[in-house]
Amino acid sequence: MKHDRKRDLAAATYGGMSLEEIQEGVSAEAISYAAGLLVEAIRNYESKALNARREKVSLTEAQMMAANLIARVSAHLDDATFREQLGRVRHAIKEAKP
Repeated sequence: MKHDRKRDLAAATYGGMSLEEIQEGVSAEAISYAAGLLVEAIRNYESKALNARREKVSLTEAQMMAANLIARVSAHLDDATFREQLGRVRHAIKEAKP
């Protein structure tokens, strides 16, 4: 799964939520949920060259791949990604009701 920064994925919507509600929602549970989405993306991955179903990627394999991808991204965080994400979350926090 190659990241395409040009694809403008919609940021999570926080409109109508207080900052306190956002802080409560962005917890270990939310991070776990996001990791679960990555696992499902891996298990359903298909391209011209690869198909996860044909490869019979197991849940354990997908979980291990997700952990490796998260670790890789963490190790290679760059200025552009940092700025992009910081801008997104600051914008979302500004939109949140006080």
